[in-house]
Amino acid sequence: MEILSSYNIIIIASIVIILSFFFSALSQKTNIPSVLMLIVLGIGMKLGLDAMELGEINFFPILEVLGIVGLIMIVLEAALDLELKREKLWPILNAMAIALIGLLLSTWVAALILHQYIEGMSMQAAWIYATPLSILSSAIIIPSVTSLNEEKKEFHIYESTFSDIMGIMLFYFLAGQVEHTEHSSGFVGFLGNLGLTIAISVIASYLLVFVFQKIRGHVKLFLLISVLLLLYALGKKMHLSSLIIILIFGLVIGNMQLFFKGKLSK
Repeated sequence: MEILSSYNIIIIASIVIILSFFFSALSQKTNIPSVLMLIVLGIGMKLGLDAMELGEINFFPILEVLGIVGLIMIVLEAALDLELKREKLWPILNAMAIALIGLLLSTWVAALILHQYIEGMSMQAAWIYATPLSILSSAIIIPSVTSLNEEKKEFHIYESTFSDIMGIMLFYFLAGQVEHTEHSSGFVGFLGNLGLTIAISVIASYLLVFVFQKIRGHVKLFLLISVLLLLYALGKKMHLSSLIIILIFGLVIGNMQLFFKGKLSK
């Protein structure tokens, strides 16, 4: 179809990106999270495609790749925002506990409602659908707390960051139990998988920092993103918790003085 020619796709994609920047500027003035404007834009685009009888076109392969990249960027940005300092230990643990309790309770309540009122939905499926609804997204929270004092703002940033990370981990854990039931060994297997993932993540993070500090040039950022995408994809192929790799790498980069001491500080 003519509307799906290469040039038209480039034009549409460029307009969406430009609009997202306008939404960011508008968000700073109105305190309306830009992600809500993007959701409305997406709904409008879907209605427009349906009106032009293009709603049956399968955009899922493209959206899946973009979704994976966006997911990696969300977790990486969240990890970079976490400062691991001794004086921040209690606020971090407090925010983590509240985020975890709030996530589990709200997911449980939402799952009960979905299981009760949607005919044929199993409790396991209800938990999967309820998890995204229960996440306190940092994309919503952070733009909304700019007017609060520093202490409250910091707490909400930590809480939403942990809610992002733990919510995504919970979703993929639940989905993994459904997709790989025959390979899954339950919660104990999940803990073993988590331990192996953390060990690989720490080793990979130190190796990446060592390699990338030797690289000079402006292409370093794109190379780094490519390596992170590769690690994520390989981790998924090995049935590891790939998001942990991104999370730990972000923590290492964001807290260099903590992870690189002595001879490594050079």
